[in-house]
Amino acid sequence: MRATRQTLILASSLLAVYSAPAVSFMPAGRLFFPAITRAGADRKAAVALTFDDGPDVGTEEFLDLLDEAGIQATFFAVGEQVERAPARLREVASRGHDIGVHCYRHRNHLRLTPAQTVEDMRRARVIIEEVAEVDTRLFRPPYGVFNLASWLEAPRQGWERVLWARWGRDWERRATPRSISEKVGYPQAGDIILLHDSDRYASPGSWRNTLAALPIILEHISDSNLQMLPVGDLLETA
Repeated sequence: MRATRQTLILASSLLAVYSAPAVSFMPAGRLFFPAITRAGADRKAAVALTFDDGPDVGTEEFLDLLDEAGIQATFFAVGEQVERAPARLREVASRGHDIGVHCYRHRNHLRLTPAQTVEDMRRARVIIEEVAEVDTRLFRPPYGVFNLASWLEAPRQGWERVLWARWGRDWERRATPRSISEKVGYPQAGDIILLHDSDRYASPGSWRNTLAALPIILEHISDSNLQMLPVGDLLETA
C-alpha cells in the first residue's frame, strides 16, 4: 500500500514537471517560462501579425489583402497542411512573409510523450524548410501550449518560442468579423497578434470571418500610428 502511494506521488510529481511549461500561456507563468509575446516596442513603434494553422485554401486571399496593404506578416505553418498543397507555402515565401514552425500534426503537447513531441517538431521543420526553401527560427506550439520536451527542444532547433499578446479568438463557432476585431482591439507597440488563415482545426468557415475582420484590424493599427512587421523583424528591433 505504501509503495503504491509513493509510486502515485512520484508519477504525479513527474507529470507536474512535464506539464509545467504550459504556464507560459499565462502572464504570471511567463515569469518562470518566458515565451515571447511582445518585442521591439522600445526602439520601433510596430506590431506583428501572425497567422496559424495553414497554409490552406484561403491563404492566398490573406496574401492578396496583405499585398494590397503593403504589409508582411508571419505564418506559422503546419507540416501536414504543407504536404497537402506545397505550392501554398511556396507562395507565402515568395511574397516575402516570415515562416515559422507550428507543428506537423495539430495536437496538444500535453497529450504527447516526449518522443512524440520531438518527432512532430523535427518532422515539421524538415517539410516546411524543404518546401519553402527557408531556414526557420520561430516556433509556436499548437494552442500555445508547451510541455517540457517542446520547451527544451525549441532552442535546440535554434527557434525562438513565440506566443502572442493579442488574439481574435477567431476559431470559435460564434466568432464574427466584429467580435474578432474587437478582441484584437487597438494594439500597442511591440504586440504580437494571433489570427488564423485556416479552419482545419477550428469552426468550419472561420477563416472567412478572419479575412473579413482583417481590414478593420489593419485600420485600428494604422490609427494607432504603428508599423506592421514580421515577427523576425520585430525581434531584431528589441
